[in-house]
Amino acid sequence: MILTYLGVEIKMLFRKKVYLALSILLPLVFYLLFTAIIDIPTAQQNTFYKEYMYSMVTFSLTSFCLMSFPLDLIEEQQIGWQKQLLNTRMSYFTYYMTKVLKTMIQFALSIIVIFIVAATVRDVSMAMNEWVISGLTLWICASLFLSIGVLIAQVNDLQKASSLGNILYIVLAMVGGLWFPVSQFPEWLKVIAYKSPTYHMKQIALDIGKGEHFNWQSMLVLITYSIIFVVIALLLKRKRGASQ
Repeated sequence: MILTYLGVEIKMLFRKKVYLALSILLPLVFYLLFTAIIDIPTAQQNTFYKEYMYSMVTFSLTSFCLMSFPLDLIEEQQIGWQKQLLNTRMSYFTYYMTKVLKTMIQFALSIIVIFIVAATVRDVSMAMNEWVISGLTLWICASLFLSIGVLIAQVNDLQKASSLGNILYIVLAMVGGLWFPVSQFPEWLKVIAYKSPTYHMKQIALDIGKGEHFNWQSMLVLITYSIIFVVIALLLKRKRGASQ
């Protein structure tokens, strides 16, 4: 049933291809723009282009987690589509797993497109295993970050959830060092940046791209955030259910 409903979801996704395109093209435009206008010494260009590539991939993936995923859940609940599906043989697990898999397909598209542009336009070079492993790592880390989307979906109001998602999207991008290097931050902001999930999502992949060992510390931070978000979402859902 998951595969059947996933096929339906993918068809619906490409009918709403404007948002899908924006979630990938906006970070891509930022990547091409900033790597073109910032004057970097030739010896440091590859390093900068690679790091900013990972920043913009992370920026793109968080847009799916913070806006597309939770808003889709809220909209379907409000129009009654979720209830209709659950009245069939579909379980809650099947419904949510299908939504997660659809979003993971979007993750993959974003990673592949931005990686290809970075390699062909900005000549970012890495060993094949570094491309593959860092891409898979971003894919998995972003999947963990979907937990915050589950939390946002508990707002249960499309307009409020959209506003909250947009605010978090911008704040986490800025604080996580996706637009400007954390090394340029004042000391008080660095403390915050090193605790942000977006910083750690990018850092895990960047370390792999630089040929370093897997950053288990950053992975542990992301797993911890994921557990916290899910627990809070479940508590809110239970509280709302008890009040109805």
